[in-house]
Amino acid sequence: MRLWPRSLAGRIAALTLLALMISQLVSFVLFMHERDRFLERVIFANMADNVAAATRTLDFVPVDERAEAVSALSTRDLRYRLATTPGRTFVGASDTAKRFARDMARSMEIDVARVRVAVGPGLARRPNRRAGDALRMAVRLDDGQWLRARQRVFDPTRHWARSSLLTLAVSGLLMAVIVVVTSRRITAPLRDLARAAERFGRGETVEPLPEYGAEDIRRSVAAFNLMRERLARFVADRTRMVAAIAHDLRTPITALRLRLEFLPDDDNTRAMAATLDDMARMSEASLTFMREEAATEPSRNVDLAALVDALCEDYRAAGAAVAFEPDTRVALVCRPAAIRRALRNLIDNALTYGQRAQLTLSDTPEAVTICIADDGPGIAETDRQRVFDPFVRLESSRSRDTGGTGLGLSIARSVVQGHGGEITLANRAEGGLSVQIRLPRTGTI
Repeated sequence: MRLWPRSLAGRIAALTLLALMISQLVSFVLFMHERDRFLERVIFANMADNVAAATRTLDFVPVDERAEAVSALSTRDLRYRLATTPGRTFVGASDTAKRFARDMARSMEIDVARVRVAVGPGLARRPNRRAGDALRMAVRLDDGQWLRARQRVFDPTRHWARSSLLTLAVSGLLMAVIVVVTSRRITAPLRDLARAAERFGRGETVEPLPEYGAEDIRRSVAAFNLMRERLARFVADRTRMVAAIAHDLRTPITALRLRLEFLPDDDNTRAMAATLDDMARMSEASLTFMREEAATEPSRNVDLAALVDALCEDYRAAGAAVAFEPDTRVALVCRPAAIRRALRNLIDNALTYGQRAQLTLSDTPEAVTICIADDGPGIAETDRQRVFDPFVRLESSRSRDTGGTGLGLSIARSVVQGHGGEITLANRAEGGLSVQIRLPRTGTI
């Protein structure tokens, strides 16, 4: 399970929430610490006032009536008792208890030796889930007796901690909602930019993106819009130039053919006529290639298995040895006419130079792979990249007599790369060539 989010909005939200959580926890710990200190002061001040008042009262009560007076002064939470010694409770008093004893003696204006204090669980910052002694005091009276006082409180830690944690959880939830919504809003221009770049990389027409958001994001979107405009203008200029050259070549080719008609029919004129035919085919192929490059087709969700099966059925109806067995429906967002054109070129090559074509389709969560295998001579490893260049034909296996112009693989690669995919060639172990087309699932519905 991946805990760290991949998206920028998710990471911004995670980092912000982590920082807020840490700050909230630190604030909660400091609050609890200050609350305990406040409780100490309140409990001690209250008990000190009560004990001081009880001590002054007993100074005016006869000795034989002090027991009844002590009982009358006691309450449910504050109990008094007279004794001859302070008791063993005060042996090894803590620093906090000693500080309380000094403060008590100072407030009563008596010697600190006459005061004993012991801090119980309620003020010792230890778990105290039951009622217990928060504070014990012993004050020596003028006649030598010790007035022992025991303060009992119900520790409010559980209630206060529960309410504080509830407040922390509610505020954290509200902050999480605000942070997630805000981070998604901040990164929305980047998501639009990523989708537009993906569509533009597939060769689709992309309108200029609106420039909004933070200054850095607006600059990035503006740079993308400028790049898109420049690339579109460059491709259009190149397409028009090549198309114009290919179109203008028709006139001199036609003129040369007419001149050949007036020359004697021999080997030289037949060779020149064949050369002119090759030039005419290359010119027409170039025009077709440029028209297809300039054509725009919107992407849509199609059943790729059905598309391949229909294409193969057309070949089988014409008597070609093309085999394909679709397993299940394979949905992919693509330009179906372009994919069909690329597959047709590859199948034609397989039939021309390998007598048959075997197509397979494999589907994974990341990509769809189409494989076209034939029984031909294959291609040497050193030539597997060169054959994708326009008008390149390998004389050892691809003769001019076949009528090919060397644009089939170029068109197929252009289509595949326009979909963000890749096309690779490999010789089969049993003989023949295997062409693999990998189309990523980016943008599938």
